[in-house]
Amino acid sequence: MKREITWTTGTGKEARVTASLKLEKTIWADGDNVTVSCCEMDITAEVEGLGCVGCGRPVKIDLRQGCIAKIGKLGINAENLTRINNAIAEIEATPEWAAKVARIAKTDKEGREYDKHRAMMRKVMGY
Repeated sequence: MKREITWTTGTGKEARVTASLKLEKTIWADGDNVTVSCCEMDITAEVEGLGCVGCGRPVKIDLRQGCIAKIGKLGINAENLTRINNAIAEIEATPEWAAKVARIAKTDKEGREYDKHRAMMRKVMGY
């Protein structure tokens, strides 16, 4: 799944933010290219003539010259931020992303239970 949001900046250049969901990636494994499954969101910001100017989720900033958020060096106004957040929400609504979030929550819960048990055993053993 890939979503592109484009607009013209104040300087007349085209800005593009791409939000995509990667379900497979190829890694270098000591001389072999191995394809493994994954579930990663990739967000990149590009400006015509400059190439990639940032990556990651939009970060809120103080209001200046109409920009309320940024990705790297790309300033984003309210309208375009809404469009970008909608694209991110679309990716987060996929079943693959929901399964990833559920796996992370389950792992966190198991980790907290394990730490609680270790703390209890330390107390019992007098450590």
